[in-house]
Amino acid sequence: MTYFTEITNKYIKNNEMFSRFMKVFSVDFLVRGANFLLIYVFLYLMTKDEFGVYGYLYSFAMTVSGILNFGFYISMTKLYADTNSDSNKQSSMLFTVTTALISLVTISMLIVYFLKIDVDFFSLLNKTNGIDASTYLNYRGYVFVAILSMIFTNFLSFYFVSSEQIKKLQLFNLIRFFLSNGISVLILYYSNGDNVLQRLAITYSMELLLTIIFGVFLFKRFIFRFDNYYLRKSFKIGMPIMVSSLMYSVVNFGDKFFVVKYSGINDFAVYNLGFLLATIVLIVYQSFNFVWIPLFLKEKDLVVLRRKTRRYIILIFFSFLLLGVLLWFFTLFALKINIIPATYNTILYLLPILILSQIFAALIGILVNFMTYFEKTYIQVFVGAGLSLVGYFLFDFLGKNYFTIGVAVGLLILNIISFVFYYFRVEYYINNRLKE
Repeated sequence: MTYFTEITNKYIKNNEMFSRFMKVFSVDFLVRGANFLLIYVFLYLMTKDEFGVYGYLYSFAMTVSGILNFGFYISMTKLYADTNSDSNKQSSMLFTVTTALISLVTISMLIVYFLKIDVDFFSLLNKTNGIDASTYLNYRGYVFVAILSMIFTNFLSFYFVSSEQIKKLQLFNLIRFFLSNGISVLILYYSNGDNVLQRLAITYSMELLLTIIFGVFLFKRFIFRFDNYYLRKSFKIGMPIMVSSLMYSVVNFGDKFFVVKYSGINDFAVYNLGFLLATIVLIVYQSFNFVWIPLFLKEKDLVVLRRKTRRYIILIFFSFLLLGVLLWFFTLFALKINIIPATYNTILYLLPILILSQIFAALIGILVNFMTYFEKTYIQVFVGAGLSLVGYFLFDFLGKNYFTIGVAVGLLILNIISFVFYYFRVEYYINNRLKE
């Protein structure tokens, strides 16, 4: 009993990391868990075709937002930790990074919109009969709203994380969930309009509006002094993230592209559902990382960082495996009692592969934090380029021969390769720094 009490006190009661994680995860669990349950609501409010189209457009918007955020959310997180000892410098940095991001995104979006670069990019990524450019044009305006919402919601969330304003982040997430999803469900239930268009329009218009409102908390921190030093540092850290996101578009969007190409939009609806369910694993990791990254960037002892990272890798891997098993049995139960329509039953074969893939994606996230720590984010460009090249041929071969299952296996293989590379690269950087 004494031993059990000691372990409990060490790892739970007196553990700052665990305490902070539970504070974030308690609300995240409510919000994300409710979002998880809403998946089943949308399965009945939308046809299989509509569910597939919406998921495809969402994935495309996520891919574009990952490119057009310029990696500034990472820059801001790193620079926030670097300026912790001087509130004036920190406030000037926040003003510089935020105004630069708003300006860059505004200019970029106008260029993309009027030159129709997004249409060409969509056509390039999607040379299939599933969803062509003409279908995309029907939803284009609200895809842009979704992209803007994703960029600035992500940036604001990372500000709350960096400044350790967990309660504001929790409130932000709660209001976003209830307003955007609540109104979407009501509109889809009572309206006979285009469900894809309505869900896109309501969800991301509301999220963008709430981001602007909550952005006041960031605005209050500003000292209106633009500092070119922080702008240069932001580009140094962030631009490689942006370029790597462009490279990773083949991996992040490529699996969806090849599912639609070789299996069609209806099979993509099943794949998209499986991907959404498997993403629960990644959501738990994100709650962990929100707490971990401010502490991580403040820690100067690399021996301590390496020890903690190795411990968290093992803990996350086995914890998420258990979560994945529970998720698979819950999905089986949901199919049995018809919460998930029977037309989605092939998800049971896909889900284990997608869950394992997302577990490795979470482990990659832990290691990629070191690229920010060492200001080596340019490494992600080369990794992204290499994986995209391998991914294109791997998805094509496996998709052509094994269809949706093959594409899922391809995604798992790419994530394992990426994890192995980053693990040994991190070890290399740590060992080199310790020798200095």
